[in-house]
Amino acid sequence: MRSRVPVYFGSLLATIALINTPVPRVIVSAVLNPEAGDAVARSLASVTKDLVLVLLISIYFEWARTREHRDLLLDMNRKLDSIRHDTSSVTASATRRLVLESTSPEELVTTALERHVPGGGDKSSLASVVLSSRPAYHDVSVTIRAERIDGQTVHISSRYEMTMPRGPLLIAVTSSPTHTTALSDACPELFDASTLAGSTSFEKDAKEFGEKLECYVETGGGVTRPVAFRRVPAPAVRKYISPPVRLKNSDIVLFHADLSHEDTEFVRVRQHAHWSQDLEVPGAWWYADRPMFARTITFDMRELVRVCRKKVWIQVFIGSVDTLILDDNEGYLALRLDKWIVQGQGVIANW
Repeated sequence: MRSRVPVYFGSLLATIALINTPVPRVIVSAVLNPEAGDAVARSLASVTKDLVLVLLISIYFEWARTREHRDLLLDMNRKLDSIRHDTSSVTASATRRLVLESTSPEELVTTALERHVPGGGDKSSLASVVLSSRPAYHDVSVTIRAERIDGQTVHISSRYEMTMPRGPLLIAVTSSPTHTTALSDACPELFDASTLAGSTSFEKDAKEFGEKLECYVETGGGVTRPVAFRRVPAPAVRKYISPPVRLKNSDIVLFHADLSHEDTEFVRVRQHAHWSQDLEVPGAWWYADRPMFARTITFDMRELVRVCRKKVWIQVFIGSVDTLILDDNEGYLALRLDKWIVQGQGVIANW
């Protein structure tokens, strides 16, 4: 387009120059007569004025167009300078943050594990411990206590306190530790799963467990109120959870409460449970079934030491906790953790 501009102005100037020479008058006079030649010369004089005006207008528009292009180029240059400045000011941490934000958690964890533990096959089982399908709990405190001894029966209570997403609360009890582990692994929607290893029938123990089950919820306004649990009929259990096929309905009792309609997204829940077990079952334990930020864990088995003269060993499976022990007496352990723990970590008391 730019190559046509000189041709245009050159042709216009040549035309003006030509009509202001005697050439047109001479040619017309020779072809027609001198009077016609003079008339053409007079008429071309007025045409010259028009052509000069066209030339001036064309020069103006070309100047304006050129200036507009120049301003556009200057603006583009300023923007390019700004982009170059922004690019040069990007730090390594900002670049790293951008990469992290655009990468899926699964890929991040797997990549980190591959670097930390090179070789050794698929790391998905390790990644799943951190990236659990269960929602994480926050500010968790656990207390397990031997309340009293009646002959060959020990009565145990637990207090479980945490901040969790609102939703249904499902608590299951089974007749054996094996059933409890299998049920907990298969049903991430469970709030808690416990074993009732009493000396009486499982049905009687489950009924007593449900009668003593207490739960309180604290909403955003600081108001605490009790939560009512109901026992789910055995035929309806599989509408709420999907237990392993090998578990029969008679091996599971499920209790249900609904916190789905709370006003806040997260609620503070405090659960109290009571159960009895045969003194010959030599242990009580608690372990995390999901990632959680644990504040405190307390095991108090001193009643066994006092009444039965039992020797009690409390073993912690949460890594190094030497600097986290608040109190450590025979049959008693109090931990101040304030750290994240994952599924499978916990504490067991043996006697």
